[in-house]
Amino acid sequence: MKIDNELGIVEIGENSFEFEEYDGSLHCEIDLPVLSNLHFKLDEIDEGICFRTHSVDGFGSYLFNDLEFAKSTDIVVFAFICHQPNKYWEGQWGLSTMLATLADVIKDSIDLDVQYESLNIEDDWKYLEVTFSIDADFNFSELLEKYSTILKEAIKRTELILSGAIWKKDYEENEKLFCTEIIFPLLRKMDFIDVRFNHGIREYGKDFTFSEVTKFGNLRHFAIQVKAGNLRGNVNSDIDEILGQLNDAFTMPYYEVSANESRNISIFIIAISGHFTENAKDKLIQKIPQHFKGCVYLLDRDKILELIERYWK
Repeated sequence: MKIDNELGIVEIGENSFEFEEYDGSLHCEIDLPVLSNLHFKLDEIDEGICFRTHSVDGFGSYLFNDLEFAKSTDIVVFAFICHQPNKYWEGQWGLSTMLATLADVIKDSIDLDVQYESLNIEDDWKYLEVTFSIDADFNFSELLEKYSTILKEAIKRTELILSGAIWKKDYEENEKLFCTEIIFPLLRKMDFIDVRFNHGIREYGKDFTFSEVTKFGNLRHFAIQVKAGNLRGNVNSDIDEILGQLNDAFTMPYYEVSANESRNISIFIIAISGHFTENAKDKLIQKIPQHFKGCVYLLDRDKILELIERYWK
């Protein structure tokens, strides 16, 4: 990296960018598509310049539209910047409430930190800087993908907290806790009827049974098999047990006490508090009988969080 003060440009590899001097330092604005193609070497970054880029969709967050970074001693400090006016905010919660809760979430993070916040309710504009730092060479696009994903996950946790639901790490290990604190209330909030949790007693793979009234006025019945953590497709894994129970789940009825009747399910759902590995997905695609395809749904953590965001009011 070379800075030419006479021409007012900074050279990065074969690329040249104009900079301006204000507030006693140099500032260089680079379009995001151009910046995304650049690779930075730590020992070649000049400490006297601050780089800035802009994203219309807030790097996928719809809140943090600007990103700045500059070198300080032996690290590069990055700052996602949220500078939002109350006037155009259309979120479900007040902007001050949203950002203050997000700041608290980030303060508990090991990857991100809050550098500066101005969130007074009476202020027309709200300001929040979320920072992270690295001490090595970096490819900008790879770094941005990693930390924008972490930021979006923090925003999603914030929305869960504000909606009344808090995702706990224990859900990835404690199946019963995951069932009682997340799955059971979520099904109720989604307006399903006759929601029954079988308290660990498997009814041919049915941890939960529930129903809905279709637009034709009749009932459609569902069952959920719940697992904590990730679901893998290796030999003798939980997925083999689930596949082995699949036929029984559809063919063996369950008894609904409130209606005093036996019911057969139309939809079977596999819900997990982690993620499906690629070999698990492949095994499910290959092993689910043809006549059940379209009747088996997969819910992982990300999908469940989306449902919570939509229905957990």
